[in-house]
Amino acid sequence: MIKALVVDDEYFVRKGFISTMQWSAFDVTVVGEASNGKKALELLEQEPVDLLITDLAMPIMNGFDLMQEVRTRFPHVHMSVLTCHEDFKYIQEALRLGAIDYIVKTELENDKMQEALRRITMRIHNLNEASRNGQETWLLAPKEWSEQDEKRLQAQIDEWLPLYWALKDAQFESLCRQIEEINPPLSKLHKVIHYLMVEWNRTLNSDFLHEWLTKAESIDSWSSWRTFIAEFRGHIRQMFHVSAYPEDVVLRILEAAELAKLHQGFKLTQNEMAYKMKLSRGYFSKCFKDLMGISYQDYIKELRLARAMTLLLQTSKPIADIAEECGFLDHRYFSRQFREKTGMLPSEYRSRHV
Repeated sequence: MIKALVVDDEYFVRKGFISTMQWSAFDVTVVGEASNGKKALELLEQEPVDLLITDLAMPIMNGFDLMQEVRTRFPHVHMSVLTCHEDFKYIQEALRLGAIDYIVKTELENDKMQEALRRITMRIHNLNEASRNGQETWLLAPKEWSEQDEKRLQAQIDEWLPLYWALKDAQFESLCRQIEEINPPLSKLHKVIHYLMVEWNRTLNSDFLHEWLTKAESIDSWSSWRTFIAEFRGHIRQMFHVSAYPEDVVLRILEAAELAKLHQGFKLTQNEMAYKMKLSRGYFSKCFKDLMGISYQDYIKELRLARAMTLLLQTSKPIADIAEECGFLDHRYFSRQFREKTGMLPSEYRSRHV
């Protein structure tokens, strides 16, 4: 039985999370709960815990500081984070501190919660099994992991995120060689793959996450890593209908998707983006929907709302200013769209999560 500790400063979020999850179905029991990192550490000293699930933004001691302490004082405890932040830097820092998974609060629908718990428990079982079998010795040249190694690995994540490598053979081979030269421990490679899979799944508005995360759990050597990533590349190429669209068109659509992620980029209209990509508006619209699984307008709306959530949590800017910064010229329309996405008005979202 996996013993879990849940940490979140929002009482109703914490209670709702604990009461909603079907813990017993995944052989997990919640042995404690806390409203901040300091109380969590006190509980960890008193009660054996296998899994820590923690919010990041909390008073007294935040989730990042808590994870740092747990990694030092309770290295056997597996950690996962609950976060409102879809910002890459937040999630990247959580992974760096040892998180084996992360759950975005805005995605806490029942089926997604169960899937998240399934992933977390699978990772724990596999990591424990790997540890018992000494599989960390998979390294081609075992070495001490340095801060410089960590920086190189994080830079590699940035290069893998855009999916150009799915089409460009030379880039794919180069990226594979680079990550193998960095030679991360198996546990770190698993975390990188997990993060990238979640982001690729979100970018493509797809549902391949469960299948490919399950396959990723079997990676235990460089040869199995190569087999896995080559098969996944083939899957992405099929999704892109490579035979139906010229490669240069697919690359332009991927470039448009990446450009749109820039805070100024998502203010570009479909006409403007099509012009930038040197495609007609109608052809651009069809290609984008076919390749990305979502219309350009809906893709932009999702990016704008995600950016708005980050600004509401990280700044004290007026809501009208945030709406304008995110490309919503009418703040009332922004509020309606935001409530449709989150179930809350922007003001409610800020007051509950800050």
